[in-house]
Amino acid sequence: MRAWLPDARGHRRLFSALSIDTLGTGLFLPFSILYFTATTDLTLGRVGLALSIAALVRIPATAGAGMFCDRFGARSTVIVSNLTQAVGFFNYLFVGSFGHLLITAVVVQLGNSAFWVAYPALVHDVAEGKQQESWFALITTLRHAGLGVGALGASLAVAIGGVNGYTTIVAVNALSFTVAAILTRLDSSSGGAHAISVSGTTAKGGWASTLRDRPFLGFVGLNFGLALLSLAFGLAVPVFLVDTVHLPPWIPGTVLAVNAVLGAVGATPVSAALTGHRRWSSLMASQAIVGGAFIAVLCCAYVPSALSICCALAAVVLVTVGELIQSLIVSPIVNDCATATSRGRYNSLSQMAFSIGDVVTPALMTMLLARGPAATWIPMAALALVDMLGIALLAGHLPAMRRRINHPSLTELDGP
Repeated sequence: MRAWLPDARGHRRLFSALSIDTLGTGLFLPFSILYFTATTDLTLGRVGLALSIAALVRIPATAGAGMFCDRFGARSTVIVSNLTQAVGFFNYLFVGSFGHLLITAVVVQLGNSAFWVAYPALVHDVAEGKQQESWFALITTLRHAGLGVGALGASLAVAIGGVNGYTTIVAVNALSFTVAAILTRLDSSSGGAHAISVSGTTAKGGWASTLRDRPFLGFVGLNFGLALLSLAFGLAVPVFLVDTVHLPPWIPGTVLAVNAVLGAVGATPVSAALTGHRRWSSLMASQAIVGGAFIAVLCCAYVPSALSICCALAAVVLVTVGELIQSLIVSPIVNDCATATSRGRYNSLSQMAFSIGDVVTPALMTMLLARGPAATWIPMAALALVDMLGIALLAGHLPAMRRRINHPSLTELDGP
């Protein structure tokens, strides 16, 4: 078998679970706000306020999910997260007041937080700690495909069914999480054995030992920089291209579509291309690529419209490649920094950086966009350079960053 291909035999149920989960998310995501304005008497402002408050719950919930994962195992945590989200989305069907929306949105965020903490740990368990990048590549392909198909299905449902289409989307999404939980439970993999062994063990040292791992805390800070750049592109670039550069209104949709398609088809080729390279050097390359993407976005403001469209498309290709590299490398690094009884807490700290990014990025990018193109995108490109410096400094202190990508053995590491 080629080095960049995982031995995925016996895990069809798990792959199906992750695909179905994402299919449901893809159905609901494009209409996550419109659903409530179309099916309730709540104003847009009230809906946005409830969802924003619920999103803040993710920060403490992520820490709790890490403890739960270490106590009961990654597989059990993923199953509970799916069932929790199923309950939340099922209750979305009956939302009629601000309070009800807030409570159900909090339930959904609790489940979502738990999933993103346990999912990387479950992949580690299923892969038995080997060739993790190839596993994440394969699952990334399936998840992007599920999101794309789900988004298309949602558009058709709304176009054909109107308000009934919105209701159908939410019901199917709730069902998808239920099915995903069942399939994850039925999957035959070594992850189940790991979950059983961990479930009877109390992680030694708890949070105190995790928070004493200073090199890893530095990596968490680096993750915040990676998250900020990724979120800034998706959030601010579509607005910038239409409102500042005055490109046609179809451009943002095209940019996001290119991002989705490249994410679906590019993960495995990127994994193959990186096989054998050091994680830290590949992560540095990802930041160089992302920095180039922001320079391309900046150029959109200073060239003719036809060239602006070309720059925008070049930017989305670059940022997608950079994000794919990050997505394949970051979780394996986090997993390998931890032990079997602390992997949940380590992943929760990593995910917390992204949760904080979700809160900070909208306000930051809104402020920067008001100050003009250079004031918006030059700091983003500079942050990519800072990330590169951070990666170079941390590589000497984190052996997990010096391992080779898709290497079949855990014993090979360090070296120059």
